[in-house]
Amino acid sequence: MNLEQIKYIVEVAKESSITKAADKLHLSPSAISQSITQLEKEFGISIFTRSRQGTIPTAEGKSIVSKAYEILHKMDELQEELSIKQKAKKLTLKVGCAPALTYMVYDAFLLFHEQFPGVNVMIKEIDQDHILEEIKNGSIDIGLSSFTEYDLSSMKHEKGIGYEPLYTGHVCVCAGKKSPLYYKEFLTPAELTDKKMVIYNSKGGTTFNDTYLKNEQILFSSNNIEVLRSAILDGHAFSFVLNFTFKKNVDVLNRNLALIPFKNPDLVYQDFWTLYPLTRGLTAEAKEFDQLMRYLLEQ
Repeated sequence: MNLEQIKYIVEVAKESSITKAADKLHLSPSAISQSITQLEKEFGISIFTRSRQGTIPTAEGKSIVSKAYEILHKMDELQEELSIKQKAKKLTLKVGCAPALTYMVYDAFLLFHEQFPGVNVMIKEIDQDHILEEIKNGSIDIGLSSFTEYDLSSMKHEKGIGYEPLYTGHVCVCAGKKSPLYYKEFLTPAELTDKKMVIYNSKGGTTFNDTYLKNEQILFSSNNIEVLRSAILDGHAFSFVLNFTFKKNVDVLNRNLALIPFKNPDLVYQDFWTLYPLTRGLTAEAKEFDQLMRYLLEQ
């Protein structure tokens, strides 16, 4: 086994396709296929199962893929330690986050910037559908989003995505003072069925409504958070948010907006995760940012 073969294995596992891996590595599919076949003969096992559904690691292959990620991770660490020029460059941290976390991510940025003013931070709000792809392609250094552990379980070996639990929040109804919902201690689906709502224009927002409410009284969907906020403040609609999304928002602090627990029949919980490229892990800057997020979420 050589380093090139290790790279081939990882790329094929990430793409679930020899052809796509070859395209990314600027090689011919036959060259990669022959190299992997040679390696399988050397080890005496099948690393991948090839079918119409794609090229997927076998049970034994998953162990090899996992070790391959570790080797590439170590190689990245070594290159980082040896690259004096790289250290001299201005550091950049690219953060991707789900809409529910944007306010909290900005607060974390403010604290991070005080401690590390020399790091150029770029924050990108990304829908759940796309954040895994951004991590896989190395477009962001750290991703912060909600998923079930089942959703992520296949990502480690197949897409090269590492993940750690970040925080578990619960769903709330956000209502303005002019809304009859404002003074409720909690709300159930039955109490919201005929009420106007606004939702964030994402698959997550639509899926949640379809799963728990099936409310057809949608005033509008939008990615403009200020428009959503105005509709709620004016009492024309409510929206679903997480318990931490707006907790430091001035309208919540001034009690112009209320965050009311949503029950069905119990609280509805949602798990959030820290995501990162498995080959290089969390950079030192990403680890610091992650710790600040955890600090803010636990307050």
